[in-house]
Amino acid sequence: MGRLRNLVHLDLSDNYIEGYILPTLGHLSKLENLNLSSNALDGNIPSTLGHLTRLTTLAIASNQINSSIPLEIENLNFLQVLDLSRNEIGGSIPSTLGHLKRLRSLDLSLNELVGPIPSSLGHLTELTFFNIYSNRINGSIPLEIGNFNFLQVLDLSYNKLEGPIPSTIANLVNLTSLFLCNNSQTGFIPSTLGHLNRLTSLDLSGNNLVGPIPSSVGHLAQLTTFDMHSNRINGSIPLEIGNFNFLQVLDLSYNKLEGPIPSTIASLVNLTSLFLCNNSQTGFIPSTLGHLNRLTSLDLSGNNLVGPIPSSVGHLTQLTTFDMHSNRINGSIPLEIGNLKHVEDVYLFNNKLDGPIPPQLLNCSRLRALSLSNNLLSGSIPSEIGKLKELYYLDLSQNFINGKIPSQLGEIPSIDTVNLCTNNLYGSIPESLRKVPSLCVDGNNFEVENSPPPHHKKIATRLVAIILPMAAFLALKFGFLFVRRRRDKKVESAETGEITKCADEFAIWNYDGRITFQDMIEATEDFHIKYCIGTGGYGSVYRARLPSGKVVALKKLHRSETEELASLESFRNEARLLSQIRHRNIVKLYGFCLHRKCMFLIYEYMEMGSLFCVLRTDEEAIGVDWAKRVNIVKGMAHALSYLHHHCTPPIVHRDISSNNVLLNSELEAFVADFGVARLLNFDSSNRTLLAGTSGYIAPGNITNKGFCFHTELAYTMVVTEKCDVYSFGVVALEVLMGNHPGEILSSSSSSLDKNIKLIDLLDPRLSPPVDQKIRQDIILVSTVAFSCLRSQPKSRPTMQLVSNDFIARNKAPMQKPFHEISILELRNQEMYLVD
Repeated sequence: MGRLRNLVHLDLSDNYIEGYILPTLGHLSKLENLNLSSNALDGNIPSTLGHLTRLTTLAIASNQINSSIPLEIENLNFLQVLDLSRNEIGGSIPSTLGHLKRLRSLDLSLNELVGPIPSSLGHLTELTFFNIYSNRINGSIPLEIGNFNFLQVLDLSYNKLEGPIPSTIANLVNLTSLFLCNNSQTGFIPSTLGHLNRLTSLDLSGNNLVGPIPSSVGHLAQLTTFDMHSNRINGSIPLEIGNFNFLQVLDLSYNKLEGPIPSTIASLVNLTSLFLCNNSQTGFIPSTLGHLNRLTSLDLSGNNLVGPIPSSVGHLTQLTTFDMHSNRINGSIPLEIGNLKHVEDVYLFNNKLDGPIPPQLLNCSRLRALSLSNNLLSGSIPSEIGKLKELYYLDLSQNFINGKIPSQLGEIPSIDTVNLCTNNLYGSIPESLRKVPSLCVDGNNFEVENSPPPHHKKIATRLVAIILPMAAFLALKFGFLFVRRRRDKKVESAETGEITKCADEFAIWNYDGRITFQDMIEATEDFHIKYCIGTGGYGSVYRARLPSGKVVALKKLHRSETEELASLESFRNEARLLSQIRHRNIVKLYGFCLHRKCMFLIYEYMEMGSLFCVLRTDEEAIGVDWAKRVNIVKGMAHALSYLHHHCTPPIVHRDISSNNVLLNSELEAFVADFGVARLLNFDSSNRTLLAGTSGYIAPGNITNKGFCFHTELAYTMVVTEKCDVYSFGVVALEVLMGNHPGEILSSSSSSLDKNIKLIDLLDPRLSPPVDQKIRQDIILVSTVAFSCLRSQPKSRPTMQLVSNDFIARNKAPMQKPFHEISILELRNQEMYLVD
């Protein structure tokens, strides 16, 4: 190509070209436009490109260039457009770029550049576009930036810039977009910002700015986005904010703003999103908020607002999110809330609301999450709650709600979290509600059906007789130590034979010390329902604090289930398997009791609960960033690899789902619930009955005697580790998407997959990933997930291969820009295919 000396225009963009940029391109001395963007080029930018002195456009964006910017680019005196964005370019911004005085567009975003912005860039007086978004640029913004007289877009966000915003920025009178967010800027907001009266987007969020919002911002009458969230801004919201006639997004959350919400905010009739949360706002909620009838998101939470919720909120008929939690709002919930036909999330917890739950609220048929906890609400739960067919999260805890729980609540198809703790409810817990994955009903007046018999001593004596032989066996084989009380109040160790004094009837020893039967009784007050943190299919889980201060989780089998052979066997199976396995990503079993009248397992306590509940709770899900989500998937992979390939015989879990993955306080993943797990015996058929959670079982389409099972296990009735592999793939996608990937699993249309991009699947509650390594990890996770979801079990990888790839951080074979990757391309990757 270096021989094409008369070439003027060369565009090879949007292909799959790999390898280095040819140095011989520097021989094309007549070249004016060179575009190599959106390929898979790596290596360096050859210095020979500095010979192309007629170039007006040089675009090498969206590749994998990992060198520094060559100094020879300063020779391109006619260059108007330089786009090196979305690569892995390191080093500093060369000061010699200031020689390119005809440059109009400079885009170095999404790289790994370090060091300060050279003051010499102030010579680029023709610039209209300057973008260094998402690098590691530090130092202060140079005063010379005020020389960009024609600049329209300035994006310095997601760097490490510090110091104050320079006053010279007010010289950029043609600026339409100013993004300085997510840096370490300090000082006051310059009052001279008001000179930039052509601004449509202003984002100063995620810095350390202090002081008040200057009233001069009222001159920015063209603004559509005004974002200053997550700073340390104080003072009151200026009345002049009402001048933003075109404003659509106003975000002043997470600051130190005080005083009342100004009435002039009602002038923002084009507003779609209003976020004032986590400040110190006082006073009443303005009734004039009802004028903002285009709002889709309203968040006034975490302030000191008082008084009632104005009935005018009923005019906000486009709302999807309505959040006023953690204020001092009183009065009753207005009946007009029933007008919010599009609302999906209502959060009014931690207030002083009283009166009944209005039945009009149940007209909000799209409601998914409703939290009214920690108020003064009374009355009963309306039986019409069953109309909320999309409801999955309900929290009415810490109120004065009375009456019985309507059975219709448990019949809502999507319900997965119900918290009714600390109310005045009575009667029994409906059978339909017991099937809800995450249920908390402690602190009420229910008929307690699961309390242990009062004669603990008699039971303890029988426990010793029944459990001790198993204890001795486990002590020898697995290091567990069970002891019993002698009549002389001395204990003989089953492991060492040492005699020690002990006043306990029955004890279980583990790595951290002793857990006794009596400890369990006292810590849970005879398994009182107020300590119950969840109810599952065959048992309830209690939170117990031991005398040592250690908190454990205790799973107790329902009394009715102890008489059912299947439940009893499942319980024993879990105790047996967890006694044998030791892995950092598998929940620890501290001990167990297998008496027919009092059966329980004692586990390591997981502070954050299940992955399922964390992903379904917006506040918690937002706290699980992309790096943590990738680590959750990796932890699951390592645990399953251990079960499949490091246990003898191998163990198949058979019920991998987001409900059975628990998270500790560090958001590390632990595989739990081995009730239906099965040992793989290589010399047997491994045939079994269908087990697992709907939506996580590998699909098929096999009809047997008129019933369509739709699962590969139902077809083969043979347990293999590939059942777990499929379930792992479902959960991995769920972690990335924030919800169950039902439609993606059922999608068989290649045209549909081609139109869906990976970036569109990612959880919208998090900002799209910008870090290159995190992006590559997400590509790897998604590629692995789709390979695990292949219809043919033999085509799925082993968990050992998956685990090893995560350890080695192997890159997925995907060479396109992140935002262009489609689901079809991920499905068609040939990772792990050997046949």
